Amino acid sequence: MRFKYEQLSSSPLIVNAIYEGGSKGNPAADDPLTKLFKIDGYTKSVGNRGGFRKSTKEYKGKNMKEIAYGVVFSTGKIKEWPNTYDKSTGTFTYYGDNREAGNDYLNTKQKGNAWLKDIYEKAYGSYNDRKAVPPIFVFESTRVGVNVEFLGVAVPGIKGKSQNQALELLTLGKGSNRFQNYKANLTMINIEPEGISREWIAQLKDMNGDITKNAPQEWVNFIENGLGNVTPLDVLHKETLDYNEKIILPSEKQYLRKVRTTQGKFRESLLQNAPFCKVCGMDISNLLVASHIKPWKDANDKERIDPYNGLLLCPAHNAAFDSGYITFQIDGSIEISPLLNKINQKLLRINHEIKIELELNHLRYIDWHRQYVFKKNKFKEA
Repeated sequence: MRFKYEQLSSSPLIVNAIYEGGSKGNPAADDPLTKLFKIDGYTKSVGNRGGFRKSTKEYKGKNMKEIAYGVVFSTGKIKEWPNTYDKSTGTFTYYGDNREAGNDYLNTKQKGNAWLKDIYEKAYGSYNDRKAVPPIFVFESTRVGVNVEFLGVAVPGIKGKSQNQALELLTLGKGSNRFQNYKANLTMINIEPEGISREWIAQLKDMNGDITKNAPQEWVNFIENGLGNVTPLDVLHKETLDYNEKIILPSEKQYLRKVRTTQGKFRESLLQNAPFCKVCGMDISNLLVASHIKPWKDANDKERIDPYNGLLLCPAHNAAFDSGYITFQIDGSIEISPLLNKINQKLLRINHEIKIELELNHLRYIDWHRQYVFKKNKFKEA
């Protein structure tokens, strides 16, 4: 599922959904997180810079000292401190914000490490301590413009690990070259298919709000029962759906939402590789279509999210490919159906000299398309 920049001020937070940035050409002005976390009735959102951001609670329009929630934004660009997400265990590893040798690791500009220390102590404390733990919303860059993907909600700590094991203090070097930083291990909690509501974020922002109202059930479970009873987010079993499988969900909307989430990630992976139409080169990303070579209805779970089963095409060439009026040979040369006359070929700006770039992993899908989708018969449409 994708949300355009204009929709962000009213969008829910849905796991694996893509949230698009603006189009001003200024990363700070186009930042989607700032708009996404601007809640009606409250003055402040989150900052528009950095991988670690906090939002404070408010009382009668005034910002208080207490933290309402944190936002972690992983860009994947800091090789020395690679934030990682293990989807098989629902564990997110996040490195603190100390970047200077010789600096006190708790005395950073954004006080990120000091905040981590505080929330881990509370997460491993009593019920009243846990009530003061703000949720952490985790996002990852899609590496397409400033678009971000929502990975989920994290709580500090890991079931079965002590506080010191979950929040590791790393020490490197000696003397003036001594460097310390936190390696924080967090649990991504299971949340409902409809995602995080803006009503819950509003309760978090309110100094006198009820942090359990409209909250994910697993968050309430964490507050009431602690880390030992938390169910991690099982992303591996939520990203794909079998089209022919009989699925029982609370509503058809939730089914469609899961399907769109899978399609959104599929499209994003194609955009990362080559953000233009394979046939004509048109590069307006909002108009490009992520076309399945082997159609969704005929593909299995793995094939539906395999980027090699996809081609980015403009709407016209997508329609021609999807309907079988064009296909491609194994060397990438276009093949045009006899049903497409010269006039329409000219209107579509296609000819037999067109050749696209294909990789080895594309070929089995292309072969399937040539056999089962391409219209070979010039006398009768399949």
